[in-house]
This record gives sequence, C-alpha cells and structure tokens, in this order.
Amino acid sequence: MPIIQFNLLEGRTVEQKRRLAQRVTETVVEVLGVKPENVRILIHEMGGEDFSVGGVTAAQNGKMPAPAAVNGINGQLHREAAAS
Repeated sequence: MPIIQFNLLEGRTVEQKRRLAQRVTETVVEVLGVKPENVRILIHEMGGEDFSVGGVTAAQNGKMPAPAAVNGINGQLHREAAAS
C-alpha cells in the first residue's frame, strides 16, 4: 500500500488539494500497478512561520501561496472578498 505525504504551505484551495490527490493516485496506479483504493495520500499544511529557508520564514519573505480561498465549515470553499 503506497503512502505519499505532501508538506505544503497553507493557502491552497480544497479544489487544488483534491486535484493533487486525484492526479497523484492516477500516476501511482499506472506506474506501480496498484488499485486506487490502496493509495494513501497525506497532506500536511504548515503556516508561514512554520517553514523557513536560511533562517527566514516563508511569511517574512513573502513566499506564501496567494490566499485564493479559505476552508470553511464542513470543508466548503468560500472565496475571500477582493477588498480583504
């Protein structure tokens, strides 16, 4: 049973994470010849202060993904207002 882990800076949309899981699963099935239900994908999200390069956090150097969406109640997607 393949287990794939991703460590990502927070800020990706639910749709992006779902597409990632789908495409990675398809590739693992094709390359390793396993059944889709045997593929496990774990996505770990980190805040901008939880990741750094050269002693500078992602929040400090502006390397955070653009905040296109925020996960709401029950995993629903809510678009942020353009003014925020």
